[in-house]
Amino acid sequence: MFSSGAISRTWKAAAVKAPLRTFSQATVASSARKVQMSNFEKDQHINYQRIEDNLAIVRKRQVFYLVPLNQPMTLAEKIVYGHLDDAHNQDIERGKSYLKLRPDRVACQDATAQMALLQFMSAGLPNVAVPSTVHCDHLIEAQLGGAKDLSRAKDINKE
Repeated sequence: MFSSGAISRTWKAAAVKAPLRTFSQATVASSARKVQMSNFEKDQHINYQRIEDNLAIVRKRQVFYLVPLNQPMTLAEKIVYGHLDDAHNQDIERGKSYLKLRPDRVACQDATAQMALLQFMSAGLPNVAVPSTVHCDHLIEAQLGGAKDLSRAKDINKE
């Protein structure tokens, strides 16, 4: 027979603890850190100090008539406000203001990206003003005409 103490210890040992659910706020850990934009641009780093400074300016301006007091900014707000071109003078009114932003990188996709690249190449510009990333997940080569090119792309690229 088992004593009640042995049964209690057995149940405690077998019990699986549920993970503790925690929440944390998104913050910039250290503005002194050097994080590369990409593996191909070793000299380009994310300017965390500018983002921190912009967020501090926006917090001081008390733009949070949009949000209840003492509520932290959302991640989207931190990203947008952190990239303001002139945080001191920018009008910030949700749904009304046009924000002037200075992004770290521009991401383009598919046909828009390809057209932008062609325009830069035809303009003879040596580089872009803002580092850019191009993502193309569909590739249709123009060779034989619309219908034939599309069926060829479906066959080759598994489109």
